[in-house]
Amino acid sequence: MSFCLTARNKFFHLLLFVGVSSAYLSPPRSLGGNASLRYYGSSSSYAARRSSTSLNVFFNNNKPNFNNNKTPKNTSPTGSGDDLVKTLELKDEALLQAQTAVSSLESALESAVTNLEYMQEQLQLRVIDLEKELTNTQNELSTSQNELDIAVSDLQLAQQQLMQSQRQFEELEIALGESEEAARRAELRAERLQSELTSLKENQESGGAVAEKKPDKNPWNNLFQSASASAASSSIPTLNDWIAIKGSAEGDVQISGKVINHPTIDDGDAIVTSPLVDPSQAKERKVVSTSSGSKYRLGTPLTLPSSAASVDVNEAKNKFNKQREERRQQILARARTSSESIPEITDQTLGNGRYILAGQAVPSVNGRSLIQTAYRSTPVGTATGEPLIIKISSNTAAMKREYDNYQRVSGGLKKGQFIRRKEFLPNAGDEMPGMSALVMQRGVDDVKAFMPKVGGRLEGPLLLDCAATALRCMEALHGVRLVWNDLKTENFVVVEDERTGDISFRGIDLESCMPVKSNPIDYTPEACPPEFAKSFMSGEAESFALEYSYDVWSYGMFLYEISTGRGFFDGVSAEQITKRLPTFEPVMDNVPDPTLADLIAKCLSTSPGDRPSLARISKHPYFDGYTSNTKNPFEFLFGNN
Repeated sequence: MSFCLTARNKFFHLLLFVGVSSAYLSPPRSLGGNASLRYYGSSSSYAARRSSTSLNVFFNNNKPNFNNNKTPKNTSPTGSGDDLVKTLELKDEALLQAQTAVSSLESALESAVTNLEYMQEQLQLRVIDLEKELTNTQNELSTSQNELDIAVSDLQLAQQQLMQSQRQFEELEIALGESEEAARRAELRAERLQSELTSLKENQESGGAVAEKKPDKNPWNNLFQSASASAASSSIPTLNDWIAIKGSAEGDVQISGKVINHPTIDDGDAIVTSPLVDPSQAKERKVVSTSSGSKYRLGTPLTLPSSAASVDVNEAKNKFNKQREERRQQILARARTSSESIPEITDQTLGNGRYILAGQAVPSVNGRSLIQTAYRSTPVGTATGEPLIIKISSNTAAMKREYDNYQRVSGGLKKGQFIRRKEFLPNAGDEMPGMSALVMQRGVDDVKAFMPKVGGRLEGPLLLDCAATALRCMEALHGVRLVWNDLKTENFVVVEDERTGDISFRGIDLESCMPVKSNPIDYTPEACPPEFAKSFMSGEAESFALEYSYDVWSYGMFLYEISTGRGFFDGVSAEQITKRLPTFEPVMDNVPDPTLADLIAKCLSTSPGDRPSLARISKHPYFDGYTSNTKNPFEFLFGNN
């Protein structure tokens, strides 16, 4: 641009020079006999002489020579006029050439200015393009940085999980070593018991007799003993056909026998107690206390057969397991009789014909989705395979979060016992535009609906299995740093094995699960702890930080409901529950099993820090012996998906 201004200035200077030159080069109006000369603007003889002199200087580079205004010698007036005419003609030609040159120069300058302006516009456009490219590059760099930060965070999480897995693997190795040692000790105890039985048989054959107990001569003592025995028999369960067996730890003694007068177990069922506090009290008509706090009166001991050597040391436990299984099958038979049949297949499909629907869709418990039975469709459009459940919702983000939570738990060390997932359909198909679907294994009922079909509450092995399943699910979620935030009876379903007829429990609905220390997205009043209720009432629920203790409280409420058949807040509105929770004091009078009541009370501690960890819960006396009744000794830890 500066070049363009300089060129224009030079051009104007040239025009000014030409104009001034024209004034100085203009001829006189009349000169001698040359009256035909053109007029150029000056009438002074001095100007004529000045113009002639200027032309000579301009065209001939001759120096002016006026010789003191004297006419040069040998010069005539006529000769001077002819020279002037020639000079003027030369001037006209020079002016014409100068004008032509000026015109050409002006055209060249205009062309140069146009080109410079065009170049300037192109340069500005290029600058704009470069600025856009710079902005895009900065955005891409920012996106890459965010992705890198996420990748670093995921890597750190993976490293933490790996370290946790390594620690758990080391703990498993220790546990395996202890199990092997316990098995070795059990074999030694079995051999010792077999030896004792053999010795007892030899003593019986040799005619050894047991001395009879002398009767008490004081009749008042007999009266008081009878009264105390009667009172004890009315409040303390009695074990008949009992036998003392060695426990899993060194020095432990347990009692196996048939129980009567038990508050939760049918008369005649065989049980194995927890280890005795004082093994020396294991005698007929004595009341013994166990490490779990239970008390039993020992009635008639087991009469050994004549061939004691043939007695199996595990006979008592086998008899107990057999009777427990019979009781379980009776309960299941009642449940199957009252369960609804599978709905009939319809002509409706989902997933662009991928699944065939059956029955009617029903709303979920929270009302945010629809639940419907379905079957996999064959290429010819017929139903095949086992019945499935499809969860349908317009909230694709929530459905995707639930599916991702299932996948996250499946990738953890502890799998838990959750429902099997078939697939997630972000688009449910042309049949239901704008909807997404989650296809899962179908359960018979949820636990809340199942309990009325088996007597109103769970008991015995069903109660223990359900409690252990919920514990496994919590362990799996906490193992991948998730808080369930919605542990309740409606989120566990009963699943029946068609081959064996056995039933089990499975966790469902991980839609509300959120990472520990994050904020909840929703809540269930019956399952939330007092500290959350306080935050909700003060308007700070959205900033509440989730902790694992949240689920432990929910677990205590869950155990109370499945063991009694009713929740603490049945029939109470959500608003009233939230208002009562900050001052709620649980009462365990309705829990039949005192050991389970103790566990529930610990889980429902109003102070989050006082609630037990999952490791402490798994070691509670209520779960004593549970792992010994499973097929896989590590199933209680890893779960079974």
